[in-house]
Order: sequence, then C-alpha cells, then structure tokens
Amino acid sequence: MNIVIVGAGRVGRALSEKLSRDGHNVSLIDEDAGKVREASETLDVQVLCGNGSTAAELRRAGIEKSDLVVAVTDRDEVNMVVGMLASFAFHVPRMIVRLRDTGHTEGMDLIGEQDNSEHVWVNPDVAAVDRIASLLEIPGAVDVVSFMDGELIVAGFRIGPSSDFVGVRVSDLNLLFAATPTLAVAIHRLEDWIIPHGGEEIGVGDLVYFAIAREHLADVLPLVGPPPDQRRGIMIAGAGRIGLELARRLEKLNVKTIVIEADEERARHASEELADALVVRGVVTERALLEEEDIGHIATFVAVTPDHETNLVAGLLAKRLGAGRAVVLVDNPALVDLVGQIGIDAIISPRLLVIGLVLQHIRGGRVRSVAQLLEDRIEIVETDVGKRSRLAKGALSEIKLPRGVLVAALQRGEKLMVPRGADCVEHGDRVLLITTSENAAKLAEFLSE
Repeated sequence: MNIVIVGAGRVGRALSEKLSRDGHNVSLIDEDAGKVREASETLDVQVLCGNGSTAAELRRAGIEKSDLVVAVTDRDEVNMVVGMLASFAFHVPRMIVRLRDTGHTEGMDLIGEQDNSEHVWVNPDVAAVDRIASLLEIPGAVDVVSFMDGELIVAGFRIGPSSDFVGVRVSDLNLLFAATPTLAVAIHRLEDWIIPHGGEEIGVGDLVYFAIAREHLADVLPLVGPPPDQRRGIMIAGAGRIGLELARRLEKLNVKTIVIEADEERARHASEELADALVVRGVVTERALLEEEDIGHIATFVAVTPDHETNLVAGLLAKRLGAGRAVVLVDNPALVDLVGQIGIDAIISPRLLVIGLVLQHIRGGRVRSVAQLLEDRIEIVETDVGKRSRLAKGALSEIKLPRGVLVAALQRGEKLMVPRGADCVEHGDRVLLITTSENAAKLAEFLSE
C-alpha cells in the first residue's frame, strides 16, 4: 500500500519502520525539524518537514495516491483535521487516527457516518489500562495479551533457577500440561527472540511466553507463576487518564487502591472521581511517603505518570521497599531488557500498543487483532480463516508455513485447542499465528480471504 503517516514521534517512526519493512511505500510528515532529521537518518522512507494538517503538505506527501492515512501526532485536534482532510478532500479509502481524549471519539464517529471511508480511532491510554488490568490478573507475568475474545491468554514468565521448566524441551511440555491446551510460543533469551521448535530447551533466565486457555489458568499458573503472596492492594503513581481509569476499574472489583499524585489539581479531581480509593498528594519517588503508605504490604505498584523516567525510578524504589511487583509505563525501547533484571517486573509501552492496534487494521484478510511483544521483535496475529486461505489447504505439516511461523492455537466453534502438525485448519476456524517481526510480511498469503 501507499501510506501517509503524520507525526514523527516514537509511534510514527516505529510504525514507519515496521510498514516499510513489510514492503509498503511510506511517507512520513512532521513539522519538527529535529524529528524529521532523526527519521531521515534512521528510516528508509520518504520523510517531509511540514505541517501535515494542511492540504498542501499532504499533497506533497502523495496523499492523492494513498491507500491509507495514519495520524499519530501528540495533538488530538491535529489528528482529527488530518482525518477529515483525508476523508472529505482527498477521498482516501482508509484512515487511522490516534485520540487520547475520549471526548473526541464521538466526533470521529460522526465523521465516519458522513463518509464511506473506513475510519478507525485508537486510544493508547485505554489500551494501556487494558494491558495493566491483564497483568494484574496473572500473578508473576511480565507481559500479558488476550485473544479469542478473552478465552486465550498469551503470558510471559521469567524462568528462575529453581523452576521445574529448566532443561525441559518444548515438545515435552504436553506431559506437564496433559489436560490443558498450553504451548510455549516464544522465548526471549539474552538478546535473541526464538519461535521454539519441539527440541528447544528452556533455560535459566529465559522469558517464556505460554499460550494458555483462560479456563485452565488456575491449573497452569501454579506451575509457571510465583508462589502465593500474602500482600494485597494496588498502589498507583499518577492520577492522569491512565491512573484514574485504572483506579476506577479496581474500585469496581473492590480492590484496595492507593493513588499518589504530585499535582494538586489532578489529585483533587481524582479524589472527587473515586469513591473508595485513597488519593494522596505527594511525590512518588520520596521514600518517606511510600513507607508511610505501607508500601511493603502492597501487592503491585503501578507507575503511570507522564514522566517515564520517574516511573522507572519509582518502580525500583517501590520494589526495594518491599512491594510485591512493579509495573511501569516506559516507552523507551532501550529499557525493555531491564524487565526482570533490575527489579522491574513489567513494562507497559504505549508505542507498541498503538502499533499493534494500527497493524490489526491494515494487515488485510480477516485479521481480528495484532500484538507485539516487548521489543516488537515478535508479532502475534489472530485471524479468521477464509475459504481461499492457504491455512485451509491441508495438514499444518503440509501447507509450508514460513520458517519461524507457528500456529499457536485454533478455535473451532467453542472448542479451543493447541494444534499439532497432523491437524487441519478449516474454513471458519480462528487461529493464532506467532512470528518474528521480520517474517510478518510473509503471512499475507495465509491471511487472505
């Protein structure tokens, strides 16, 4: 496709790199000369310096021949203007707009009703809350993504030296999970990502992702997760959109919640919005404050302030003072390897969440969802199988999936299974495919109608 992306921040640059690698023609626009220079030096795409919310700059980027426009600047209003120009002035068939303020979503829906183009808006804050909520549900998990309408969980666990999985081959996992459809689908080892074959052995320090049926979580978690923890309650650093929405959800679940916010106005607003959560005004990196709020008895500390460096420091401090688990909002790819190594248990990356949301709308075929794991080196695709799909042309061992592509799960009606080489995929099935990001473009022929 010919794709125009407006906004060369972290999301725009990462998305441009990903789509270019997949074989698309990408034009990237931003009016910040520094961002343009950085993108020009690192990306193999057309990069333009200018105001992407003007018709002239969009023409210069080739919008008149584009199949898709993506607006991911830091300003909702700019993104909406780009979307309207793409739709009504240039009749682009598809557009994706990033919106943070939920008050703007109705406006985008109204725009969509007035035009035949495909309009999609994505909200990174809502996606971040969803991902954090999934992590809180799975004790000990470093990363969690839900598929198959929530019936299948893909969760990553760090393998410690005392784990029963050390030295176990992937093909032997069916002996441990004989009654449950569970499979090791990806392994992060040192700097490498591995789509494991049957003979791959799990080692100490590996971050192993398992596909687990939700109905069997209670049976599987004692084997892969940490021992039971008596600590209770959640402490949230930051009462912005993410922190406040997370606190609201936890209140509905009757979870003891403490919210810490340094800004007086945000703290006051949070105390008015929340019925049961305790809102404390203070600096979350102050040891005395955390100790005063009994951080040592908190099960999970979640840092979601706008300052990602503060989140990292606060998470490390909370863990040192006895919190059971630290989840932090950090969007720096260089920090991903810190997960599990210096005390941070899980990192939430809005950048990767937005990229996954965008990809699911441009992969084509019958793709339902796309997720990327941590460093964006592994991609998970959930898709319905069409009549002409190569997935439905025989046994899995015969359809010649590209090397490094794994069919991790198959849903047929209400039945969820881990397929083997002799199993056949049928029209109407839903499947979960795991692949390296480099091989993702090769999936196109398997995702066709």
